[in-house]
Amino acid sequence: MPASAGFVEVLKCSACGALDAGPREICPVCHAPALQPGKVPGAGSLLSWTVIRRPPAAFRAEGSYAVAVIELDAGVKVTGRLDSPDAGGQLGARVVLAESKNGVPVFRLA
Repeated sequence: MPASAGFVEVLKCSACGALDAGPREICPVCHAPALQPGKVPGAGSLLSWTVIRRPPAAFRAEGSYAVAVIELDAGVKVTGRLDSPDAGGQLGARVVLAESKNGVPVFRLA
């Protein structure tokens, strides 16, 4: 989901309040078709990451890049990028949203 002004866009269920990174049409908690776009602060913890050293053709000009799973403080897990392929830190390291690149949140170590 896109990121703007320090916030990551997620889906929020208007029936039960559950957050989800999406995309999906039905709430994974209460199964209501009531998901609406919302924003949560872009700060959290690094759960996992990997470095793509041989990118697909569409990303070849960017060179190596790191893909990460972040657990945001709001309680939702999102997939995004780290701002540098060498940015991977300790699991559980604090990260903050740095920017959105082509609709993908990019995080940096805090």
